[in-house]
Amino acid sequence: MSEQILVDASGPTFFHPDLFVVPADGEAPYLLGYKCEDCGKVWFPKLEICPECWTDLKQIRLSRTGKLYSYSIIHVGQRGIKAPYAVGYVDFPENVRIYAQLAIPHDQIKLGMDVEVVQGVVRMDKNGDPAMISYMFKAVE
Repeated sequence: MSEQILVDASGPTFFHPDLFVVPADGEAPYLLGYKCEDCGKVWFPKLEICPECWTDLKQIRLSRTGKLYSYSIIHVGQRGIKAPYAVGYVDFPENVRIYAQLAIPHDQIKLGMDVEVVQGVVRMDKNGDPAMISYMFKAVE
């Protein structure tokens, strides 16, 4: 898969281009998984070989939506991330569980809710400007 990723060299850093694709044609962003060519197990993030059977992995496009498995509200966060913010694990149909920030109002977060992959600012610089963009999850509307 050789998708073009929207990256502005003068803007924020694009985090994990080997895992997250934002198509240049305006199509919705998606995550990349890695499927074993032998046993069929899907892995995320990127691995060189399958840890189950030591076979090569093929890059695949993951589903855009999953279900929120678990979450936490962080009240004292890392530098560059305004607290409070939410993070969570999302279960995808390909049988992978992925962790990321949640772009959902805290009072609307519910276990088992449907969420989708979106692009968002995940870290600010010391001036309060976007420093890093990556994937996060928002509620499916």
